[in-house]
Amino acid sequence: MDDGLLLQSVEGLGDTPFMGTPFMATEGGIWNSLLSLREEVSQDLFYEGSTCQKNQGGLEEIEVADSNARELEWLYRSQLEARLRAITEAQDRLLDGSYGKCLDCGNEIYFGRLAADPTVALCLDCQKVADGEEPFRLEDLTYED
Repeated sequence: MDDGLLLQSVEGLGDTPFMGTPFMATEGGIWNSLLSLREEVSQDLFYEGSTCQKNQGGLEEIEVADSNARELEWLYRSQLEARLRAITEAQDRLLDGSYGKCLDCGNEIYFGRLAADPTVALCLDCQKVADGEEPFRLEDLTYED
């Protein structure tokens, strides 16, 4: 689907919790921000190219250094691919109306958090739990009879 058509669809969704805020004031603004991020990451992936083509023979030390460099390149590339997936998922949430709501608890994600990274999918409390920074609380558990 053409990005212009998607932008028109997104702009027609109505007001968001971000209306009246200076950054990304409309869904179209959020969409444009996500498109810009997608373009940056896609360009980085394109410029990374294939990391398999770098094969040099020679001393064992050079082979080890090349191996480490390739590992770092693959790690960087996998981070770029994960970022691209996060952008796509944020665009999907924007289209289905769940953008700005935490995927775990359903609460609104604080605007400052979304302004810093428009791809976040969890509120700060749920992100802390997911990162293992905050222990699970007993009151968070639900018991079924």
